[in-house]
Amino acid sequence: MELIVSFMTVGAAIGAALAAWLSVHFGRKRSLIFSGGLFVLGSLACAAAWSPDSLIGARVVLGLAIGIAAFTAPLYLAEIAPEDKRGAMISTYQLMITIGIFLAFLSDTAFSYSESWRWMLGIIALPGALFLLGVLRLPESPRWLVLRGRHDDANAVLHKLRGDDATARREIAEIEEQLRTPQQGWHLFLQNRNFRRSVGLGILLQIVQQLTGINVVMYYAPRIFADMGYATSASMWFTAVVGLTNVLATFIAIGFVDRLGR
Repeated sequence: MELIVSFMTVGAAIGAALAAWLSVHFGRKRSLIFSGGLFVLGSLACAAAWSPDSLIGARVVLGLAIGIAAFTAPLYLAEIAPEDKRGAMISTYQLMITIGIFLAFLSDTAFSYSESWRWMLGIIALPGALFLLGVLRLPESPRWLVLRGRHDDANAVLHKLRGDDATARREIAEIEEQLRTPQQGWHLFLQNRNFRRSVGLGILLQIVQQLTGINVVMYYAPRIFADMGYATSASMWFTAVVGLTNVLATFIAIGFVDRLGR
């Protein structure tokens, strides 16, 4: 069981690393389309699994989809959002993740009464397909279009998003200026103490988040409640409450960010 659960995180790590290359060479939109296809494929493969090994392989595919989407979606949102709404859109992205986890727990609870584990895993194909269809209707990132020299296409996208040709031209000029600025990369990291401190704090926050054990709690919550002596149905409902708490905590975090800043 532990291997089946954990190999999805292996796929997610690989997917996140792969997403950096995909988003540069094929664009943000195509990367998201690819991840949507993997969501559908992986969930259907999980539902059709005929052995533990096949289920592990299908979970790796789902992990790839998660890693690619987790890297590319915030990047895409940041590049299409107006500057004054960028923070709100990124916060909404995190909120939608927690709502999705909560809905997944509710879905698992409903299917637990009939012990339909294939339906638990296969139902992921539905939101995956909706995600895929939604992304197909989205424009490409204007920043990526400028990066590829497609300035007219970038201007058309921004005009559609902003509804103002002057604003679109100004943002195109800002993107071009940013891309002309030499990328300092490791030189900046090695020479600038404040930059190193910011990167270090970001890494530390991610490490501390993992050390809290929250992922273990989220993955194994039904087993934890069952080991405490609760019946299967009660364990599933308590797990859904954990998911609801996750959603409410995200609302609190968004409120703090808006009032106190990052």
